[in-house]
Amino acid sequence: MPSNRSPTPLPSKGYMPDRGLSVETVRAFAENVMAADIPPSHDLGRFTTTKFDETAIDLMISGGLRNQACIHEYPSLADYREKCLSILANLWNAPNGFFGAATTGSSESVLLGGLAMKREWQLNHPNHLYPRPNVIIGANAHVCVNKFAFYFDVEARIIPVSERSGYSLDIEGLEDRLDENTIGVFLTMGSTYTGHCDLVQQVANVLDAYELRTGNNIPIHIDAASGGFILPFTSTNTNFVWDFRLSRVQSINASGHKFGMAPLAVGWILWREKSQIPQGLLVESSYLRGTHSDFSLSFSRSGAPIAGQYYNFLRLGLAGYQDRTQSLLDRARRLSVLLEETGYFYCLSDAHRQQKAGVGYTLCKGSDQAVPHVLPIAVFRLSDQARRQYPNLQLSDISDAMHDLKFSIPNYTIRGWGAHGEDIEVMRIVLRDEMTAELMTKVLAGMTQSVKRLIDQASVQT
Repeated sequence: MPSNRSPTPLPSKGYMPDRGLSVETVRAFAENVMAADIPPSHDLGRFTTTKFDETAIDLMISGGLRNQACIHEYPSLADYREKCLSILANLWNAPNGFFGAATTGSSESVLLGGLAMKREWQLNHPNHLYPRPNVIIGANAHVCVNKFAFYFDVEARIIPVSERSGYSLDIEGLEDRLDENTIGVFLTMGSTYTGHCDLVQQVANVLDAYELRTGNNIPIHIDAASGGFILPFTSTNTNFVWDFRLSRVQSINASGHKFGMAPLAVGWILWREKSQIPQGLLVESSYLRGTHSDFSLSFSRSGAPIAGQYYNFLRLGLAGYQDRTQSLLDRARRLSVLLEETGYFYCLSDAHRQQKAGVGYTLCKGSDQAVPHVLPIAVFRLSDQARRQYPNLQLSDISDAMHDLKFSIPNYTIRGWGAHGEDIEVMRIVLRDEMTAELMTKVLAGMTQSVKRLIDQASVQT
């Protein structure tokens, strides 16, 4: 007999229903809301992982029921975490005696790395008459580095980045910004803006010379949020020294949920030795079973990303990560070449270029040639020809057109990075596992068609 009851109405925005709804109703409601989202695999500007196999998902669900803070109840998580840290220590050439931590992501890791530097400086400068401490960062640093300076009352001395400096920190501007109140230098391995890496060894050389002259020992923190899971698996890593092989490097962080292939959200940070974390920063808690000493900005955290990270380390192994990294770089090279071949775009990123001694960068269209130390991304602007021929064409309009096609390709402005100090408007595509040849063809076709349609619309209006 049919029910005379009317369907349970969905709650108004911001209100909890008086009575619970059925599973089917809530599921249909949630799926209907999410249907308006860009499919995660089509969110082409994001760095975070969106593809997992079924076993990884099962392990992450199981890990998600476990709290990282409860190390005595869930020793498996502590075991996974320590093994992940040891694997990263080997990849980053850390010495014996290193100390590491799992975090909620590279933003927390950067805050911890900077906080350790600041506290060490404070212990060495107990005289409160000293001016405010300062930290050296490049204009290519992630926003979280600026957050560290702002939140913890440290002056950020920003070194310009430009086409002339190879879109990395301009070393010529370093020494003049150093003084006895400099707590450290933050360098980036694979910037969010263009994918380039700072030249760590050259910076270390400047700091070594500065210490010999002044006696001021200034450490380096490496923000390798993306590059930390790319550089160790490339053939160029042997000659491009950026990690703990340099004694000046005090700490390194990376995001497991980016090219580490773990789910959101997990970050990793390693210090060369535990003594580089002032004792007062290690907080002991005992209101869970046992006593736990920790250096973090959070407490309760899901074990899912830890389980996912360790699973991928074991499943892929070194060779698997190497093959995957090379595949992503090959795809980035291919996409960059195809973008430039449209005539509409010019790539700032260097995945399709290789460096030759005394020659600089040359176009590299073959998949058998080595690539420079860059991320598998394509960052591009309008070509000079397109800007001259179609002065009304804007990347923001192209981004909007692709969004209408259910593809998200962010566009943003990097201010003052041009060869003559001008702003550069760019778009970014990150090559992740989902970027198959079929999807790449679809994206390129959509972009080309969108550009042509925008050009036609502009010609009609004029």
